[in-house]
Amino acid sequence: MSGRIAGRWLAAIAFIALLGTAHAGNSPTAQVPFVGCPAIGGADSERSAIPHDAPKSLSSQPTVRPARIAYYRAEEGPGVFAPRGWHCRTWHGSNGAFIIVTPTEPPDATPREPVKDQGVVAVESYGGTSGRFDVAEVSARLFQDVMADFIARVKAEGFPSPDFSKIKPYPDDQYTYLTPKLVKFTTPAHHEGIGTGIFVPSADPVRGLVGLSPDDNDEPLLLQFHLRLSSSDDPLAQALIDLELQCITSSWPSC
Repeated sequence: MSGRIAGRWLAAIAFIALLGTAHAGNSPTAQVPFVGCPAIGGADSERSAIPHDAPKSLSSQPTVRPARIAYYRAEEGPGVFAPRGWHCRTWHGSNGAFIIVTPTEPPDATPREPVKDQGVVAVESYGGTSGRFDVAEVSARLFQDVMADFIARVKAEGFPSPDFSKIKPYPDDQYTYLTPKLVKFTTPAHHEGIGTGIFVPSADPVRGLVGLSPDDNDEPLLLQFHLRLSSSDDPLAQALIDLELQCITSSWPSC
């Protein structure tokens, strides 16, 4: 092979390698482990099989090292990104489902115990089942204008429920509306708010997202994503919120 031809071959190989590098740059930037969660659900509190799945690809590079993050999910219910090395459990029923991820294993108990310290929680409530009462209550607090017809319909059923007209946003919460049906919130330390239900108020704030299915006002799905990490882990908390927001906006209600 002449020197000129060899040079052309080397140039072609270099060009192909460059294309491969450019293509790789457009691919997912990182993967994190999938962690299967045990689940409790059904009338007899049956235990579901723990799922196994491939690592979860991230659509963008997180603002903290991916080695600090894992993706947790059971066979049913929502999945969440949370600190790697934590433990998870899911509860589900006709009204909805929720997952709790904490540094130590959540108790295998029904009803579930409140989270007193750090944790990541996601709750799905189904507007077409008995979960509609939870959907109506949160809608009355955060989405009263866009969900007025749904709230009125639930109220008209006549079942015992809160007086939705008296439900207001928590006065100490901080809310940022990203869309008319999606809000980012912070419930301050030592305060009751939208973030304290499964969480017990503590010395650290609860942060997260609350949203409704964007295209369904008749039987909407309500998703609440709450997390509480120590103040020293604020960058990780923000990265987890960003990842959840990407899931909500790209593949409602979760990745």
